[in-house]
Amino acid sequence: MQMHPQGVQGNDPRQRHQPSTLLIVTLLVLLSLLAAASGAIFSNKIAQARADVTWTPVWSDNFDGQAGTGVNTSDWRYDTGTGWGTGEIENMTSSTANVQRDGSGHLKITALRDGNGNWTSGRIETQRADFAAPAGGQLQVSASIQQPNVSGAAAAGYWPAFWMLGAQFRVDQNWPHDGEIDIMEDINGLSSVFGTLHCGVSPGGPCNETTGIGSGQRACSGCQTSYHTYSMIVDRSVSPEQIRWYLDGSNYFTVNANQVDASTWSSAVDHGFFIIFDLAMGGGFPAAFGGGPTSATQSGASMLVDNVQVSVAGGSGGGTTPTPTPTSAPGNGYTYSASSTGTNQALLTFKPTGWTAGYVIVHYIVAGGGQQNVYMTYNSGNARWEYTVGGVNPGNVVQYAFTYQKSGLQYDTPWYSWTHP
Repeated sequence: MQMHPQGVQGNDPRQRHQPSTLLIVTLLVLLSLLAAASGAIFSNKIAQARADVTWTPVWSDNFDGQAGTGVNTSDWRYDTGTGWGTGEIENMTSSTANVQRDGSGHLKITALRDGNGNWTSGRIETQRADFAAPAGGQLQVSASIQQPNVSGAAAAGYWPAFWMLGAQFRVDQNWPHDGEIDIMEDINGLSSVFGTLHCGVSPGGPCNETTGIGSGQRACSGCQTSYHTYSMIVDRSVSPEQIRWYLDGSNYFTVNANQVDASTWSSAVDHGFFIIFDLAMGGGFPAAFGGGPTSATQSGASMLVDNVQVSVAGGSGGGTTPTPTPTSAPGNGYTYSASSTGTNQALLTFKPTGWTAGYVIVHYIVAGGGQQNVYMTYNSGNARWEYTVGGVNPGNVVQYAFTYQKSGLQYDTPWYSWTHP
């Protein structure tokens, strides 16, 4: 599943699941035993993945909040629109009918069909795009999810997913070069899980796009009726580097760096990512397993997410983009601003004057806390780069600086400060 900026559509990696062959593995006995442990505490299941590793939490969301409210936009952004390049037919919206917190600590994404047969659903992605395995360390991204509880003909066309895209995709939309890691996908209510890496070029290339390097269909007993933990680890502490996929703490698929060339792997894996949850209807992947939706497809089924967690282990630092040490900025050549956009939010902006930035990273500190380093998002309407900082209380001082790319070179600005009124 590929992130397109709002209103932008094109060659989407979710076309990847139109393979001529898929490995179908029926490990029902083993997975039934694993499913029996589905009530275990989420953090314990994470620990099962690598019991010998000490994980440091970087970021998480338990989706606490009043029933019927949208997600916290300090942490999440909505992807809205249609198409996405995959053949899916729904219109992704920011309506709480499609995306909401249910009041019991869950994210609820619901696919709905109206009286005219048109489908709507939801897709969100993290504001942060700096979830990365530190050099010599590991990154783990996990979520506890209940897949849509619908099966048979009533499930035709349902396509839930939990996945990540490389941060650079927000700048250049260069898929699959920038990397995509699908942590969990299922289609048509099969009670399965698919894990996939997308990289290189499309079509074809070292990663066999648009199919990618994938696990194929793996049985996921009980995954539509209860919560199960889906995890992915990028491991840069081993040689060759690896990506490993886990279901309830059991490693079911691994990709090694030496399966592709070094440049392809580095471009796809060794950098920051952002996280995406969505529930699509129809498209190439469901079509490969019988198609849909049809008139028999049930409206109103939901993907439920209990929590999502990002952790790092070992290496030289945490899961944020390392603060670069490039040359100083050559003069100004840009304008910048900080302003209040709500009681607890600050909008930081960076606008090149007469030139185009390849990317912009904002480094910020709120009220003397820890430094955060985040890729900014380009707002074409205002011709500037923007990022909204949450958790800023009146009277708090926000210190911030920028790293930007100009004509292929990277530069740092001085530090600035702003006080929330």
